[in-house]
Amino acid sequence: MWNQDSPIWTTWKKRFAFIPSMLLSRIAISIPSLAVSAIHPIACIAFSLDGNQIVSSFWDNSVWVWDSKTGKQLSEMQGHTRYVTSVAFSPDGNQIVSGSWDNSVRVWDTKTGKQLRELQGHTSFVTSVAFSPDGNQIASGSRDNSVQVWNAKTGEQLRKLQGHTSYVTSVAFSSNTNQIVSGSEDNSVRVWDAKTGKQLRELQGHTSSVNSVAFSPDSNQIVSGSQDKSVRVWNLKTGEQLRELYGHTSVVNSVAFSSDGTQVVSGSSDNSVRMWTNLNFDAPWILKDDGWIFSGAKRLVWVPSTICSVLLRPHNVLTISQNGSAAISFKQCKLGTSWHKCYTP
Repeated sequence: MWNQDSPIWTTWKKRFAFIPSMLLSRIAISIPSLAVSAIHPIACIAFSLDGNQIVSSFWDNSVWVWDSKTGKQLSEMQGHTRYVTSVAFSPDGNQIVSGSWDNSVRVWDTKTGKQLRELQGHTSFVTSVAFSPDGNQIASGSRDNSVQVWNAKTGEQLRKLQGHTSYVTSVAFSSNTNQIVSGSEDNSVRVWDAKTGKQLRELQGHTSSVNSVAFSPDSNQIVSGSQDKSVRVWNLKTGEQLRELYGHTSVVNSVAFSSDGTQVVSGSSDNSVRMWTNLNFDAPWILKDDGWIFSGAKRLVWVPSTICSVLLRPHNVLTISQNGSAAISFKQCKLGTSWHKCYTP
C-alpha cells in the first residue's frame, strides 16, 4: 500500500480522476495512510471530482461510498440484481450513476444511498456509464451494441447511438459535453454528436477489442486501450492516429489522460500500470516482439525476453509492477544518448 508521502500516490491523486478499475478487482481500496477492506472483490471504483469521496462496486451487486480521508463508509446502494460493472459521480458529487449486468442504469443519492431513478432501455449487460461534465446527461454503453443517452434529471431516454457491430465496452463525454466517444469489441473507436446522435468519426487501427476510451481535458485528443496490448492516441478533428504506444504484454483494460493532458496512464492484465509522456515527439526506437530494438529499419540491439516485459519504452516514463521495471541507461555508453543514430551495416 502506498503511504501519503509516496510520489506515485501523490501523482495519481493529483492528476487522475480514477484508478483503472480492472487492476483493483482483487485488492482493497488504497488511499493515503489507510486501506479499506471489503468481503467481496471490487469491480470498479471512482473518485468524486473534489476528491473527497470514493465510490466502489462489488461482486455482491452493491455500491458503496467512502470518505477518502478517513476511510469511513458513508452510504450503501442496494437495488441491482446482478454484477455492477461501472460507477461514476455526477460533477457536483451529489449523485452516482451505476451500470449492471441486470441491463439497467441506476441513479442514486450519494448521501442517503436512495435510488432516484432506474433507466431501462438496454437489452443486454450495461458495461460503462458516464455523467456529462454539466451533469445534465448520462451516457451508457452495453453489450446490445448501443450507446444510449439519458436525461440525468428525469431519466428520459434522449438518444440511442447505433453503429457498433459488437459489444460497447466504454463511453465518455468530451469536456464541453458536445461529443461522446465509445470503444467496442468491433475493434473501433467511434465519436458521436451528443445532441443529435450522429456518428462523427470512426477511428480504425486497433486489431482487437477496444476496452477503454477517454478524452483529453481539452477534448482535442482521444486515448484508447485494447486487447491488442496497445495504447493509441488520436486527433479528434482529423481522426488521425497520433501515437501507438506499446509496452504492455497483455490486454490493456483501462486508460486515462492526466488533468493537464500531457500524460496518459494505462492499466493492463499484465499486472502493471504504465505512465506515458512526451507524446508530441516521435519515438527514437521501438522494441519488436522478438526482442530486437530498431531505429527505423536499423536493427540495433537485442534484449532478453525477461527484460522486454518490464522495459520502459519511449514515452513510457513510469511502470508500476510487482516485477519492477527496467530502463536502458547510457551513463557508461561512449556513444551517448544518441546511440540509436549510430549504425554500421
